[in-house]
Amino acid sequence: MSAQAVGIDLGTTFSVVAHVNPHGVPEVLPNAEGDRLTPSVILFEKDEVIVGNYARQSIMVYPDQVVEFVKRHMGDSDYFFEYRGERYSPERLSSFILARLKHDAELRLERPVDSAVITVPAYFGDKQRRATMMAGEMAGLKVLKLVNEPTSAAFAYGLANPDQNRRVLVFDLGGGTFDVTIVDIVGHDLNVLATNGDHQLGGKEWDDALIEWVAHQFKQRYGIDPLDDPTAYQDLRQKCVSAKISLSRRPRVNIFFDFLGHILRTEVTREQFEELTAGLVKRCEMLTRDVLDDASLDPSQLETVLLAGGSTRMPMVRRMVEDLFHRSPATDINPDECVGLGAALSAAIEAARLSGEAPPVDLRTHDVTSHSLGMVALRDGHLHNSRVILRNSRIPAERTRDDYVTTHEGQTTMDLWLVQGENPDPLECSVLGHFEFYGIPPRGAGQSRLGVTFRYNVNGIVEVEAMDLTSGQTLPHRLSTGTLTLEDLVHGRVPQHIVLLVDCSGSMYGPKIEAARRAAASFMERTLRPGRQIAIIGFPGGILSPLTADGKLLGQALDNLTPIGSTPLSAALKAARNLVRPKVGVQRIFVVLTDGHPDEPDETTAEAERVKASGGRLITVGVGREVRQDFLRSLASTATDFHFVEDGVSLEDTFINLATELQAGGGAS
Repeated sequence: MSAQAVGIDLGTTFSVVAHVNPHGVPEVLPNAEGDRLTPSVILFEKDEVIVGNYARQSIMVYPDQVVEFVKRHMGDSDYFFEYRGERYSPERLSSFILARLKHDAELRLERPVDSAVITVPAYFGDKQRRATMMAGEMAGLKVLKLVNEPTSAAFAYGLANPDQNRRVLVFDLGGGTFDVTIVDIVGHDLNVLATNGDHQLGGKEWDDALIEWVAHQFKQRYGIDPLDDPTAYQDLRQKCVSAKISLSRRPRVNIFFDFLGHILRTEVTREQFEELTAGLVKRCEMLTRDVLDDASLDPSQLETVLLAGGSTRMPMVRRMVEDLFHRSPATDINPDECVGLGAALSAAIEAARLSGEAPPVDLRTHDVTSHSLGMVALRDGHLHNSRVILRNSRIPAERTRDDYVTTHEGQTTMDLWLVQGENPDPLECSVLGHFEFYGIPPRGAGQSRLGVTFRYNVNGIVEVEAMDLTSGQTLPHRLSTGTLTLEDLVHGRVPQHIVLLVDCSGSMYGPKIEAARRAAASFMERTLRPGRQIAIIGFPGGILSPLTADGKLLGQALDNLTPIGSTPLSAALKAARNLVRPKVGVQRIFVVLTDGHPDEPDETTAEAERVKASGGRLITVGVGREVRQDFLRSLASTATDFHFVEDGVSLEDTFINLATELQAGGGAS
């Protein structure tokens, strides 16, 4: 079974597939053309999907039919490539590359390949890792494991240097991503101490800097921007990439560029190129210093610096590494192939483990997570990222918190926002989603206590589960399908269900009820926005309008407010509570307007407590001197949720101010 497993370095610009031969030695499997590297480029040609060199060569002729740099978009639900009316996600596009590698491996091995270890940038987050797993499955592969690229390179280095205990820094600069990782190799164990990186920093950024420099010269000379034309852009990109590679061997190169009959010949020296891209090298250096700080190490405490990724061949990069560490980097392994070779070792070990066989090599890796895992919590009136599992924690890792309690009576669900990142501001982090746990047995407010376990599995993928600690039952959960975003939550744009309860007792007859109508109309005009609905209840009178965002229906309900009878506020609160039940992610607000005192104060107090216990916010507005202010203040959720006015003119102003506050998302839910 182990022979059927391969290791795949799924790269931004080039990919590699490798296996462990019968002698226990990892080796790269050349593709069908005999090349050891396969361009990660996809061509759609009629009904065919072609991956590799032909696709790369076709980009000048068919720029709209070729896809590059797919890895940059992994996990991005908004990205797609469209061809002949069909949309292709990053996962599906990547699956075409993986399927090509699988096919070529089968040709070389002359047997089916059904499983693989796939490498990912260490700095990939949960979304990108899940997308990579999905791409592998779409390609017909069982993904045995995801391995961080620098760890994979260190694995290959450790095998090539057996019985040497040393601390290694892996500097991995590929075509589209950058990772830097510190690994302790002790005996047969590879212990990752810290990792950092940027999955939007790679050789492509050096290419783009040179492309923009040449394009600027062309535009200055001829007044035409070649970057506006897809074919010209691809032509210029090929010439600049070729020049970049040549500048690693030569002090200067000439670039010839022809567009719309205009010819540009320009010389670029290595010094010019290095000046153009000095900021990129500085970014790499800063991230390298950061990972040293994370591991509490000085550059002198590193025995070896291992280079991975083809972009490390640039002299400026090697010089920066040598200046920082005061030593030349190791040259034991080809930087283009070391990640794939390490993946092959991992694949052989994983396959042997599953089949009960002895592993071909005795090496073990212990990796860490590259991002902190946090939940969004309320602190000092603001939402912040409460980190639960810290960055550089060894994986698999988990932590359980058992301090979650239900907040209202009969609560059967709990929602939780998860983020990845270090910034206290959750909007500066990667939002993993809005999780809803359901199936909590209905109990009184605060009587259900939940334990929530947060976990990174061996692939660095996030898992979360919750348990009702009273019953010991594990709760099912789902990702919310609602439209509420974390940005909405942070900025107070939470969906609101609002009930206006208007006193229709006899004392409201005449000017008072007219003032109430005007105040309610002004309130609705300023409150009705996407995500907000209003219901109107009269006491007496009952439900005059169910929840709706239809201003016309609400206006008709206001016209039907008829002052007659006494003040049955307790019945109105009960009707409102039954009408607007708790719903995950929705703020429930009950606004009471009255000029007097309810018929049944004890029952009214009890109903008000039920509204608040169910998670509703209760706002009371008293108008006129007959109002018992202390009583209405006791009904309100907070002291600031009670308002008193002496006349109808002030009443409209109060409701306008209240609408403004709710529009800004103020108050508790």
